[in-house]
Amino acid sequence: MKRLFSTAAIAALAIGLAGCGPGDAPAGNGPDADPGGNGMGAMMADPENPFAHAEMQMDERMMAAVGSNPGDSWGKAMIQHHQGAIDMARIVLEHGPSAGVAAMARETIGRQQKDIDAIRRLVEESGSDRRSADLYRPAMMAMHRQMMAAKGADVSETFLRKMLEHHKGAVAMADVALASEVSGAIRTQVEKTRRMNQEDAKLVEAMLAAKPLAEARGQGSPGSGTRASSSAPASGEGAAGRTATGPGEPPSAPAPAPADPHAGHDMNSM
Repeated sequence: MKRLFSTAAIAALAIGLAGCGPGDAPAGNGPDADPGGNGMGAMMADPENPFAHAEMQMDERMMAAVGSNPGDSWGKAMIQHHQGAIDMARIVLEHGPSAGVAAMARETIGRQQKDIDAIRRLVEESGSDRRSADLYRPAMMAMHRQMMAAKGADVSETFLRKMLEHHKGAVAMADVALASEVSGAIRTQVEKTRRMNQEDAKLVEAMLAAKPLAEARGQGSPGSGTRASSSAPASGEGAAGRTATGPGEPPSAPAPAPADPHAGHDMNSM
């Protein structure tokens, strides 16, 4: 690999991803807007946000991840990024989420674990170059701020909003890796991970728009990982348990025949 870092292009991209300094609060006001300020205690105690501790741990592990070069540092940080998503998905499953969010959370666990396994085969066990890890700090800091500030009306919506920022952060980190001219197998993996997170972000955006999970999949089109099973929502249920029957929404699929109570609920066929 040549010119792995310290190029003007990488520096400009990193500055753009930073958005604001470590002490600046993200967009929005109120005690939850600044995860590093006085609102941290309230955030940790918020019953609609059981994810704060997992988010903090993920950020700490990502910031501590250092590899031997930009590709290796990306891989080690991304393993911790994905593990954070798995931890958050397990948390939301413990809090009685809507059926659609429960299905998406289980799918998230499978997809993220599959990517972790692929990345682990590529990272090196030795070598430490702090400069290569520092390339990703602005993107990671921006993602952490946005995730900590994200909140919904209930646990299900909060999970979705946090995962949206989580996926966007993965795309931003991939952009830094690609700008640093990583090559070979690790570049192929970076590109794959970037596509996966773009798909997942589109899926979450569709679910936040209260589209049924099957229809939302048409937006994100996940191509790998586990599929959720019998806990999928009915065809008219949206991400947070809302029913998509309002004006202008797509018509629901025809109701299944009464003789077959399982019709329309096999998500493995989607």
